[in-house]
Amino acid sequence: MALIKTNARGQSADLVTVPAFAVGGTVSEYVSGGTRYRVHTFLDTSQISFTGNLTCDFMILAGGGGSAAAEGQQGASGGAGAGGMVVGTSQTITSGNYAVVIGASGAKSTNVSVAGSSGGNSSFNSYVGTGGGAGPDYGTDGVNGGSGSGGSEPGRAAGTSTQATYSGVTNVTGYGNAGGAGGAYVGGGSGGGGGAGGAGTAANGSVAAGGVGLANNFRTGSNVTYARGGNGVEANGSNSSDESANTGNGAHGVATTTGNNTNSGNGGSGIVVVRYAI
Repeated sequence: MALIKTNARGQSADLVTVPAFAVGGTVSEYVSGGTRYRVHTFLDTSQISFTGNLTCDFMILAGGGGSAAAEGQQGASGGAGAGGMVVGTSQTITSGNYAVVIGASGAKSTNVSVAGSSGGNSSFNSYVGTGGGAGPDYGTDGVNGGSGSGGSEPGRAAGTSTQATYSGVTNVTGYGNAGGAGGAYVGGGSGGGGGAGGAGTAANGSVAAGGVGLANNFRTGSNVTYARGGNGVEANGSNSSDESANTGNGAHGVATTTGNNTNSGNGGSGIVVVRYAI
């Protein structure tokens, strides 16, 4: 963007070029590898405006799924899937206004007849991170999502990943994985939810680990791991808890040895980070 500088008589003087920049979100800066970056972080749905064309890196992370309650005798609910992640590098964003949508965390269910909720989608510049699959209750297949949730007892199928990979776009990749299958009743347990970095573990009669997350350093210059799948469990009375906001994590499943266990958890909400060199 160019500005014309004038003197006291209003006559044209020097032509001053102002570099393009962006406005929106929480703005920060850091230096990494000798390059100074300006960062726009979005924890809630908002807008980002570009005054000119900019070469940017971005990370889009959807909300992780919430887990379900476990019912009856020696039951176990599946681990929830992590939110899908989209990472782009060296992408030219043209001048204009862009909506930034942040996916909500998947809600837990404390009703043994109702599964948890899947996470919400996050989006920026036509790219979408798909919300993680909800954790299923006993007798229910895993739910498809950015990463799929683990299957429950008895031997129910895992949810698959529906995250777009963007394989046809240079330097943009979508990440998501399937959950793990549920085990036999009694005591086989449930499968782990998928994570951005790997699939969930199949039920094994103990703790079936959720899929690993994926590290990204765009926000601060230091790696932070996002989008871990929730663990599957066996009938040992395991509880869950709410995942931290803006992590995209899937919530862990819960298990019961007697009666119902309603100590399920919410997933982690999403986040969008945009950075560019200055």
